[in-house]
Amino acid sequence: MGLTDSIKKICHNLGTNNKPTYVVMAIATVKGIARPTFTMMDKTENPETKKYTALREGLTEVIAIPAYWACGELSAKAAEKLFPQKTKNGAVNPALLKAKKNLMFMGVCAAALFIIPGTCSVVIKPIMDKLGLKAPEKKQPKPELSKNTTLNTNTVLQQPKPINQTININNNKYNTLNTYANRPQVGLRVGGL
Repeated sequence: MGLTDSIKKICHNLGTNNKPTYVVMAIATVKGIARPTFTMMDKTENPETKKYTALREGLTEVIAIPAYWACGELSAKAAEKLFPQKTKNGAVNPALLKAKKNLMFMGVCAAALFIIPGTCSVVIKPIMDKLGLKAPEKKQPKPELSKNTTLNTNTVLQQPKPINQTININNNKYNTLNTYANRPQVGLRVGGL
């Protein structure tokens, strides 16, 4: 068995046994390794920001991998309840196989759209707080107003009015640019005049 035969066999197995969960779990694994690594390699970023961002990205993918798997597999199980296992001839029902893959894909999409963001918003902040890592923008104290400071919310800003005046240089009259501000801009004009 040569190299080409083994490549053909691998490609055939991947083509016949592919599941949407395998693809997204592989992508999430690569992202879980590569994104934090590249974030930590950035030499221009603040070290505290790098740690926070890399850990947050890694935790997101750690949550994503089991969520993709669970949602995909549970959706495929639903197909078994909707379609019969065998046809009248006793063969495997092709509609069941298609339904499994389609529902698995829909389960993976639901995980990406709803389950993973919801889980991350609930889980990641407490983990980051226990590790003592805060978002970099939250570390800077916000300026506080004293009790004697009042804000005037009734102030209305007025637009400055354009000055339309002429400048007399060497007995020639030149209009200022404000005169041309309201002219329609049609075609390509050199110098804006």
